Amino acid sequence: MKKNIQQWALASAGLFAAANMAHAALVTYDSSPTLDALIPDGNPVGDAFSASISGSSGAVQNVDVTLDISGGYNGDLYGYLVYQPTGGSATMAVLLNRVGTTSSNPVGYSNTGMDVTLSGMGVNDIHLYQNFSPTFNGSGQLTGPGTFAADGRAVNPSTVTDASPQTAGLTVFNGQSTANGTWTLFLADMSAGGQSTLVSWDLDITVVPEPVTWALIGFAGVLGAAKFRSVRMVRKVA
Repeated sequence: MKKNIQQWALASAGLFAAANMAHAALVTYDSSPTLDALIPDGNPVGDAFSASISGSSGAVQNVDVTLDISGGYNGDLYGYLVYQPTGGSATMAVLLNRVGTTSSNPVGYSNTGMDVTLSGMGVNDIHLYQNFSPTFNGSGQLTGPGTFAADGRAVNPSTVTDASPQTAGLTVFNGQSTANGTWTLFLADMSAGGQSTLVSWDLDITVVPEPVTWALIGFAGVLGAAKFRSVRMVRKVA
């Protein structure tokens, strides 16, 4: 009987893993071919760009945002992503907040532009990208290495430093019951001198339709089989 329970537990764990893996889907938004939208220089009013998602099914598991920004001064940029589900409350993740600013460097990094992906599963903090052996293309844009974690520092851009708390990374969207609604990218240039252009931006949203429901159905089947077997064993002994 103990062996049966162990087998049931192992099978159940496998069903949970399979449910999460088998039903994952990707919801995408691509602003291509290009936007080429100028970000107002030295103006905190900035500019906003929205994408409407509909027809998807499942809870949000991860969000990736790809930003292709040319020109300007990376340390001037402040940007966030807001998700507004239909009939629900808005949630915000801070993507960029004056990258490179520290207590000893209040103006941030002077590199020109970036073509990078920020991910809820990223490890390297975009705010300190110069610490991670960065790569640049021929135009001087930051291109890597790999994906980055969003800045996540939901504080005033005029006072932010690397020591500011990271409370609003892309993981704030994880667990949303749906990806449907409006996703809005906001970008602003907080200091005059050099103008940035948003060439394009993309969204990749991983959703998983009700993994717990699928696992519970599997649980019921495995549990029923285990009970049936135990009853047969009892009858055989009797």
